[in-house]
Amino acid sequence: MTQALIGSLSMDLDNKWAYLRAAGREDWESASSYLPLATQRIVDLLGELKLPLTVFLVGRDLQNSSDVEAIRTFDQLPRWEAANHSLNHLPWMHTMSESEIESEIMTTHDRIVSTIGSRPFGFRGPGFSCPTEVLRVLIRNQYTYDASIFPTSVAPIARAVFLARTDLKGEQREKAKKLYGGFDSMRNPNRPFVRREEVDGELRPLQEIPVTTLPFLRAPIHFSYVTFLASFSVMAAKTYFTSALRLCRMTGTSPSLLLHPPDFLGCEDDSDMAYFPGMKMKRETKLSFMRWALAKFARDFDVRTMLDQSQTLAIPHAPVPQPATT
Repeated sequence: MTQALIGSLSMDLDNKWAYLRAAGREDWESASSYLPLATQRIVDLLGELKLPLTVFLVGRDLQNSSDVEAIRTFDQLPRWEAANHSLNHLPWMHTMSESEIESEIMTTHDRIVSTIGSRPFGFRGPGFSCPTEVLRVLIRNQYTYDASIFPTSVAPIARAVFLARTDLKGEQREKAKKLYGGFDSMRNPNRPFVRREEVDGELRPLQEIPVTTLPFLRAPIHFSYVTFLASFSVMAAKTYFTSALRLCRMTGTSPSLLLHPPDFLGCEDDSDMAYFPGMKMKRETKLSFMRWALAKFARDFDVRTMLDQSQTLAIPHAPVPQPATT
């Protein structure tokens, strides 16, 4: 029997305030949290399928006791990994100084250690923003992997759609014009690889686990995109997702698939999120589709956390960084 290809499943645990701020809403700071509702649904569904999960946490949410309690719901999963998604979820780290970037990453790092009780080894930049300064901070602080690359052919289109749907103005709109990268993002591999940066006069490696896209065409296959397709036609979305997983197997692409909390929310749950892809779907229709898609992924691949994936993939000429002690 052929051994299943390793894959990973991750979630950017972006809270409602982050989406409202990104949409240009002035009342974003007073927004209610949907984490208690979303995390329980996520855990119920992933627990049913016995799937592990890597959760990229935003440091700002680790100051709120009810949000921390909601995050601890992931303890019910067979295995989960807490990873770093920055302090303030500002999707333009490419405009920050290295000291600002270090604060965004390491403040969240310390909060994860103190509230969750585990040390993060992975990082993903909000908006897939990851300048070289981010890599240097990660390497200096003994991170194992970065997961900020999104090697898609539709980045400029996705950015245009985002800007059209939001009310961003002035400086924030200018910063957002660099979201998701350009067509040159396709130059990056669509499978785990090694990046090297000079730190303290030495060229040092860091594993990169990109958000997997459709082999060859490089169209998105993360769940927010697939549920968006399902909002028009569930059958078309299932055909697309099935074909994407088949192409990953055929090409030996170890898939790292991405979730967001709205993938588990329906239009009845939060009208403020109506602009987000797939949020016009009814709750039960979306949850039914997500159950099918995640079960399909679990059948087709050996799904692990991203840290486990990073430590088991054979990447030529690359040492696997060893976890550091807290």
